[in-house]
Amino acid sequence: MTQRRIGRTGVSRMTGGTSLPAGPETAAPQREVELKFQLGPGSEAILRADAIFGPAAQRVHQITTYHDTPDSLLRTVGLTLRIRAANGQFVQTVKSRDAGVGLASSRHEWEWPVVCGTPDIGKLAGVAELAGIAEKLADRLQPVIVTDIWRTSRLHTLPGGAAAEASLDIGSVASGARSEPICELELELKHGPVAPLYRLAIRLAETAPLWVSAQSKAARGWSLRNGHGGGASVAPKPKIGKKLSAAAGLHKFIGAMLSHLTANIAPTLAGDPEALRQMRGALRNLRAALRLFAPMLARNERTRFDGPLRQYAQTLGAARDWDVFCLQTLPAAISDLPEIGWKKLSALAGAKRATMHAAVHEAICGPQFTRLILDFALWAETCKTTPLDIGTKQLNKRLSKIAPVLLDKIAEKADRAGRHPGRLPMPELHDFRKALDRLNVAIRFLGSPYPAHAVAAYRKRSDAVRDIIGATNDAEVTKALALDLAAAGSPAV
Repeated sequence: MTQRRIGRTGVSRMTGGTSLPAGPETAAPQREVELKFQLGPGSEAILRADAIFGPAAQRVHQITTYHDTPDSLLRTVGLTLRIRAANGQFVQTVKSRDAGVGLASSRHEWEWPVVCGTPDIGKLAGVAELAGIAEKLADRLQPVIVTDIWRTSRLHTLPGGAAAEASLDIGSVASGARSEPICELELELKHGPVAPLYRLAIRLAETAPLWVSAQSKAARGWSLRNGHGGGASVAPKPKIGKKLSAAAGLHKFIGAMLSHLTANIAPTLAGDPEALRQMRGALRNLRAALRLFAPMLARNERTRFDGPLRQYAQTLGAARDWDVFCLQTLPAAISDLPEIGWKKLSALAGAKRATMHAAVHEAICGPQFTRLILDFALWAETCKTTPLDIGTKQLNKRLSKIAPVLLDKIAEKADRAGRHPGRLPMPELHDFRKALDRLNVAIRFLGSPYPAHAVAAYRKRSDAVRDIIGATNDAEVTKALALDLAAAGSPAV
């Protein structure tokens, strides 16, 4: 049975039948680091036959009930409170919101054994970080989400002194009358470096159809309860300290963008157009980070990920263009010119949009995309631990010292691309906008050493120019899409 030590005594995770030791009234938070994957058709059987589980794996039935107040107070402050029942035992767990610092989710977690399925608020009151919220929960908690899971799990020792628990979760999540199936793989790091966890994930991704998912079971339950998905997530802003090395800064930035990317996978697959836009932005930002740090990277490392990132950004970009056309441009045209017969055009445009979204779905759930982001996450760990394996000695220097040089290079490229903008043909004007996008990313990432008001003013001017060019580009895209529809048999526009 795997053990999760909390405080001086400890509370066991219920992955087997060993009895729970008595837990302390106060508990230090444990940092939970895990990778979660949704499984494609046939993956469950493939994984059960894999050595990662095998005869030594333990199987347990878990009923987990999530509690919150009628006004969703815990969810509002970024906490979940659950009670998990298995083998006649009960464990109460409180988790914080994902810190958003890397591909693997990272949360604070507190656990206590309890005697029944009713939450014990007194346990929270004994924890400094939770005491304030505990005072507001008395007699207000109610069950909101229930998961019914058969979990097959096994603890693995990994290279580099790491250990991870692999869990196959099959069952359902329900809230009220709504429910949906769950078929997931979780890899949770118990101790040691995270790089071996990514290597294990890469091996499994080569074995079975699966894709990365940042959506927790609780989040899926809330989507059912509210009748809609959790929505898009905006990009986090990583905190860059003055003493941080360039390698550590690159690691932190890539981690934040991978977190941004994966947080938007589930809502994108559910058809959320804003989540798709955020995913494309994350892919562009990852490319921008590689360009920004290119002078410090070995040549083969500079180009290793750029091509695949560009390819997926183009796939999402094509779908985004049709989102804008169908959800913004076409409704505005119909409103302005209602006398024109738009029915056939709308149907053709909707079909085009559906085709592009199908391509996005196929790309995201495909093995190449999963392998790309896992490889990128593993590479980022190399940046942090052994930077000279992928670059120059510059990576060991303080980022705050070399930030001005990096920013100047990006700014000079943008300046060259935008000379005499009124004379630029559309392709070169679009290149100018992309150069400004990269400059914007660099400023957001490296601007912390500069006065905040100066950075804000600089970005405001840059954004104004980007918006003007963007409007011009949107007009060109609209024209191209309209011609595409005309060729497909739509009425003249």
